[in-house]
Amino acid sequence: MNTTHTSLATSHTLYSLELRSFFLLLLVCPFLLFLILLVVKSQSRWCNCAICTAYVTCSWSSNYPNLCDWLTDLLRQSPTHTIHIHVLGNIITANPDNVEHMLKKNFQNYPKGKPFSAILGDLLGQGIFNADGECWHFQRKMAAVELNTASVRNFTAHIVSSEISQRLLPLLDSVAIDNSELPDGEVIDLQDVFRRFAFDVICKVSFGLDPGCLELSLPVSEFAKAFDTASMLSARRGAAAFPFIWRAKRLFNIGSEKELKRAIQMVNSLASEVIRQRKNLGFASTHDLLSRFMGSVEDDKYLRDIVISFMLAGRDTVASTLTLFFLQLSKHTRVKDSIREEQERIGSCEELSNMHYLQAALYESMTA
Repeated sequence: MNTTHTSLATSHTLYSLELRSFFLLLLVCPFLLFLILLVVKSQSRWCNCAICTAYVTCSWSSNYPNLCDWLTDLLRQSPTHTIHIHVLGNIITANPDNVEHMLKKNFQNYPKGKPFSAILGDLLGQGIFNADGECWHFQRKMAAVELNTASVRNFTAHIVSSEISQRLLPLLDSVAIDNSELPDGEVIDLQDVFRRFAFDVICKVSFGLDPGCLELSLPVSEFAKAFDTASMLSARRGAAAFPFIWRAKRLFNIGSEKELKRAIQMVNSLASEVIRQRKNLGFASTHDLLSRFMGSVEDDKYLRDIVISFMLAGRDTVASTLTLFFLQLSKHTRVKDSIREEQERIGSCEELSNMHYLQAALYESMTA
């Protein structure tokens, strides 16, 4: 009898395992099919042209220190200053006529689209640099109104002036006098300094928040670190030849996507806390962008998206431009002397628009 019961129990166990395996297979098969379809979709963009082959195999890295330098050289060599990376489905252009056609004359004909929005959606949400249609028009109109008000311009000028006089210049003076505090006698990284400067300024202007990145000790801001990580990993999504890989990693919350999620959570946490405090303390008398936008937007998530987009736009662009500008000045002392002469004729921030030579030098440095 015992043998019979044992056999029945064993049969029942095997049956249960087979049944579970069957249902598990039913669950897994659609997912596997989904992955296969994504692979096929990605492979459909594959081509054997020199640019795509170099991009996928990273063979460009043997001659260039980074991807931007390689792409810049390709654009320089192209007769139209435009290249097509088929595996990404992207066209990259440095042709001024193309840029004017797309961004100024026919902007409505070039929406970002869902694939682009999906790449940056976790970080930027529905911010202006990830939005299309009415959402984009609303934010652009709101930003144009707020950024052109005298109060915001004066507030921004005060922030920039304060950051330069109280932090940037003392830091540079300290390094010029004695660089013994730098690790291993290294020279200071000017681009890192300008990134810190830009981040302090944009955080104050956008959030009314001071991360203090430009203190003499050059502290590591957890917020800045999280923002850097989120920006970098989001950009890597856009540079991926096979998008299904990062989508699968996001689904399983592993690798770079797990790190991206953690960084975005930190950014969101701080943004939410700042918004909460601003609402509790009142925002009618302050001039930072968050407070100004609160008068038109009630959704906290939407507020966060809008302000984070401005932070992304205002940080690296300013830092890169300043770095390149001062690099060019170091090579052309005559230009530096001419800018100083022009500066001596300026008595207030309102007269900065009269520094035509400085403006021309900035434009020229960006095209160097």
